[in-house]
Parts: sequence; C-alpha cells; structure tokens
Amino acid sequence: MMKISRLFQIVYILLDKKKVTAKELSEVFEVSTKTIYRDIEMLSMAGIPIYTNKGKGGGINLLDNFVLNKSLLSEEEQNKILIGLDTIKATNYENVDNELFKLRTLFNKNNDNWIEVDFSYWDSSESEKIKFDNIKCALTRCKSLKFDYYNVNGNHTMRTINPLKLIFKEKSWYLASFCLLRNDYRIFKIHRMHNILITQNTFNRDDFSFIDKYTNFQETNNKVTINAIISSNAKYRVFEEFSIDNICKKDNGDFEVVFHATEDEWLYNYIISYGNNIKVLKPSYINDIIKGKLKKILENYN
Repeated sequence: MMKISRLFQIVYILLDKKKVTAKELSEVFEVSTKTIYRDIEMLSMAGIPIYTNKGKGGGINLLDNFVLNKSLLSEEEQNKILIGLDTIKATNYENVDNELFKLRTLFNKNNDNWIEVDFSYWDSSESEKIKFDNIKCALTRCKSLKFDYYNVNGNHTMRTINPLKLIFKEKSWYLASFCLLRNDYRIFKIHRMHNILITQNTFNRDDFSFIDKYTNFQETNNKVTINAIISSNAKYRVFEEFSIDNICKKDNGDFEVVFHATEDEWLYNYIISYGNNIKVLKPSYINDIIKGKLKKILENYN
C-alpha cells in the first residue's frame, strides 16, 4: 500500500512541478535515491512517459503533453477505488486522506462523506473504540499484542499474539493471529479480548503467510446447514438475522429459513434464544441436543 501510494504521489508531484531531482523525492518520501530510481523504472514500465536527464540542471521529467488518463477506469471502478480507500481510512491508516483528496480531484468527484466505516459496536463504550485502535495500530506496525482472553466457556488465559488479519464473520469481529502461548495459529473473538496492550516486540508478517490457509480451514470446520421453521411471532428477528434469499414465507405466516453455522455451544444457545418460536427440521439430531439442554435448564429451577 505504501509503495503504491508513493508511486502515485511521484506522478502527482511531476504533474505539478514538471521536473524534480531524485534527491528531492528521496527527502520527501524518506527513502534512498536508489529506491526512487527503482520507482521511476517501474512507472516507466507501466507506460508513464517519465525520463531522467543527467548533469547540471537535470532531473526526473514528465513529457509536457502527458495527462493522466482517468478514462482508463470506468465510473464503477473509480467508485470502487474510493470506497476501498474510505474503508481503509476507518483504520486511520497513514496518509489515506491525502490519496482520497487527490483521487477525488482526479476523478472529478465531490467530497461528500457518503460512506462511513466504524469498526466498533453500536452503543459501544470508549474502551471498545480504544480496543480497535490498538488492534489497528498493532496490525499496521507489526507489533505483538498482549491481552486477557475468555473463551466460550468463560475460561481465562493471558495471551501474547502476532496479529495478522482482522475478520468480520457471522456478525462478529475476529482477529486471526499467531499465538505465542500455543505456538500455533489461532482466531480470537474480539469481544472476548480484554485489557489489550501493544508490546514493543515486532514481527515479520511474511513469516506467517500460512494464516490464509488456516482461516480458510476454519471457515469450513464443523459447519452445519440448519433448516428450521420460525414462528411469525419472531418476524422482527427473521429479517434482521437472515438473508432474504434464505427465507421462505409459509401460508400460515411462519417462515422457513436455511442458514449455515459452526456447530458449537453458540449455535445451540442461539436456537434456544428463540424459545417456542422455532423448530429445527434438519438435521434432526440437533433437536435431541436442544432437548437435553432444555432438560438441564428445567432441572436448575426444580
């Protein structure tokens, strides 16, 4: 991302100044002149008419008649780029405001704030927002995180991790990481992470490229397809929690829904949360599990 940003800004500077030296660019971007010359070579290979003149009065130049051809991108593609940068902006990623302003100017788009991305929960406390800020900071700067973690059974452990990827899955935020305690890849539900601290320990993200294979495995592990009838009394939840493509309204006003979920305690408790407004059709063995749990609940009140 930073390299793409630098390449774009080099072209933008040349469009504005027409000529600049490698030394001046290296000072602006705080990189070596060797890096700048590599960037120039890359821009030239991409078809940008950029060239260098050596000697006194020389420098890096752009052909006088060059105009950055924004028509190479369709209206839809331009909007996708702006949406992507607006989304990255939500992480407070460095210098994105700069690129957004320049691209909006280039694409002749107004500066209306028509999209907003907020990683915190509705009505979340300031501590939740600080939590996401710390995670963002650790992700972008490759810093390890230390925190208290409570699993689905309420068991507590102190974890130190190398954070690798922020994931939004099944209405919840997760952090895919390499756990130093388990010496293996793990996925943590952010809502269960507390007292997050950024450590001084740094890591190389390239050393943990296996995380993509791990998260793909997690997505298919213990998956089950639920087919259920939900009473019209719970209509307010049906359209809030399921895709319209997975809802079929019955003649009596009830709804038949189909959804995919990881089979675990969360799923059982989710079904129970509907009370007498739900009946699982498939897989049938889920009903036996729910009956057993309801029996234990009743025993608690005897």
